[in-house]
Amino acid sequence: MAHTYTTISLNDWESYRQFLDSLSGNWVFRGQADAGWELQNAIERTDFVGLHPNIEQEFVAEFQRGARNYLTRDQIPEHLIEWLALMQHHGAPTRLLDFTKSPFIAAYFAFEICSATESNTIAIWAINIHYLKARSLAAFSAHYNEDLLKSGQLIHEQLFEKIFYENRCRLVFPVEPFRMNRRYSLQQSIFVSTGIASVPFMEQLGFLGADMERAVIKIELPAVLQKPVLRELQRMNLNRASLFPDLDGYAASLRLRYNSMRTPDELLGDQLRKLDDKEYLFLP
Repeated sequence: MAHTYTTISLNDWESYRQFLDSLSGNWVFRGQADAGWELQNAIERTDFVGLHPNIEQEFVAEFQRGARNYLTRDQIPEHLIEWLALMQHHGAPTRLLDFTKSPFIAAYFAFEICSATESNTIAIWAINIHYLKARSLAAFSAHYNEDLLKSGQLIHEQLFEKIFYENRCRLVFPVEPFRMNRRYSLQQSIFVSTGIASVPFMEQLGFLGADMERAVIKIELPAVLQKPVLRELQRMNLNRASLFPDLDGYAASLRLRYNSMRTPDELLGDQLRKLDDKEYLFLP
């Protein structure tokens, strides 16, 4: 199936920054290390999701039972969306897909693990989250109009549970748990969920129809920009240590920082450019 999102190919980091200036604050972003990958949530990549209609519910229920052995009373989620966020945090497959409100954090995740060769390209996906919310609420009103009227057009925890367990609305919509852990707060995360577990994310995103071209953008950049981009993001304090506030994140940030260091040839080039700049300072 062809998906009619917009693709924009850029050649350098400055072009990316300039393009971001053309966007409003209504967009959220997701970085991916390979531009050939479309958007997929983790559960659609499992072998079990299509076994029977209630398999996802069974999976979540088993996680809830087992996870209580590892959580304190205060850490136990109160609502389903918080359980799914916890599962997502620890690597259990869910129908949620992580986006961030920061295009630079998205770029970090794309460049961090890409294969930095001239033939490879990374992608930063952008979705107009305000438009997605409006369109999904309009679609939900056909099934949950009374709930939406009572909630003031909000998908609160109880309505999300109904959408999740009924598993019948073929669309994509934004969700934000009331309680977010520290990592997701630092990453400025927002979740996007599918209405049906077993149907691919991109197929359900197609509910936007002809407007998908204006509401979904894939921005492509050469992967060979990896080192200079990571150095630039380091200057913005975007690294593993700041985005993953634990010892694992700190250790990974050191590895990436050292891997991104300038080579002797790059350092020589920097020194020569500085000399050229000094000469211009003394021109009459």
